[in-house]
Amino acid sequence: MHNLALEREWESEHELMDVTPRCPKCGSAHIEARNLARRFGGAIGAIAGTTSGAALALAGAEVGLVAGPLGAVLGGVAGVVIEAIVGGAAGCAAGSRLGDAIDRNILHNRQCGACGYRFSDKS
Repeated sequence: MHNLALEREWESEHELMDVTPRCPKCGSAHIEARNLARRFGGAIGAIAGTTSGAALALAGAEVGLVAGPLGAVLGGVAGVVIEAIVGGAAGCAAGSRLGDAIDRNILHNRQCGACGYRFSDKS
């Protein structure tokens, strides 16, 4: 019984605020995140990371010629695949983070589903 009274007292002191984003033009709660820069940055970062990872692995394969031609071929192929995957993932993550910052601070990232109005999180 005492716990219930404490819970009600806490709820009355700490009213829950509605944090649902609303359209500043029409007040609708049907808001969609556009995330254009985030998607574009992720794609460009993945491409750049994949190509740079593959280029670094090919440079490493040239160094592997010291171990012999067979070692260079097998190590080079495995290295290119692994470095391309790792580089692509790292580039995608970095590009997405940069794009997210651009979406939040520069672009109008939110769009109202009811009236089509575009606005930023800061408005």
